[in-house]
Amino acid sequence: MPIKETKQKIDILKILLDEEISNEKPEKVDYKSYSVSFDNEGDSYSVSLKKIASEDFNKDGIEDYIVERNSEGMLGGNANTNSEILYIIMRKDNNIQDKHRILTYAPFSYNILDNITYKNGILKAIATQNYRTYSKPVEELESTNLSFIYKNENVYEETYLSNCELSKWKNKKVFKNASESFRTIDMHNYTEVLNEKFNTKDFDCTVELSGCDNLDLIIEGNFKTSDLSQKNIDSKRKQFLNFLVQNTSLSEDFKIVQSHYLNNNSSEERAIKGELSFNIFTNKEKDKINFRLVLNKDNNQNQTENWEVTTRKK
Repeated sequence: MPIKETKQKIDILKILLDEEISNEKPEKVDYKSYSVSFDNEGDSYSVSLKKIASEDFNKDGIEDYIVERNSEGMLGGNANTNSEILYIIMRKDNNIQDKHRILTYAPFSYNILDNITYKNGILKAIATQNYRTYSKPVEELESTNLSFIYKNENVYEETYLSNCELSKWKNKKVFKNASESFRTIDMHNYTEVLNEKFNTKDFDCTVELSGCDNLDLIIEGNFKTSDLSQKNIDSKRKQFLNFLVQNTSLSEDFKIVQSHYLNNNSSEERAIKGELSFNIFTNKEKDKINFRLVLNKDNNQNQTENWEVTTRKK
């Protein structure tokens, strides 16, 4: 009789626990409860993992997972005390392809997520403002309901898809010819985050784009050069801005930025041009000049801080 093929069962919690251990020296590892503890030079902490769901989220025939990760440090309030939900997308070789994170708690996170449940492809939670961050009485802390789904190779909070202007951007991309591209979810206000890279021999550029109604953009450009003179820095800045105008989907916005720096002395102070506000930071080190452009496009003045973005305030 022919032998039927069986799929190899993956122990995703063991894989993640081994990632936690990596090159560290744990005090104790428990593969039955999927937990590990670390001395951490006297600042001890422990990590535990729990599987919430296992489904084929991206419909490629391979099982994927939702996992809850909890880390607890001494006194319960240091940097090692945090928790998060992980959406783990697997590859055919039984390795992890993508990992999407939703922060549920950290000492100074914006929000705290509680009452987490999963049913019929939807992860539900209640987000409450973190009293450590918002600094107001407990009885005045606000809460909102959240629901998360996996769709189109990313994890989305459903109100982002229905209530955010940036969700309407079809084929969302910045570079016309990106060498790498990855979309995920913002850990704090649950908007979509786009990360892209562009590389040539002497120049590389990265972009991070996020936001709900307002666009938040961080672009870094690095030039390999041994000439760190001010003249060459000014020349490379012009080259950087010209690249953004000619090689991105946001050329009209970058033309405004380019015009400002062509007609004004270079400065790291924030510039405001209509809906756009931006500044460029310059750093030089051995054989490299780095430019960091931070740009915001305000379409909704009611979304100026994290909770307003989280609740999609109009």
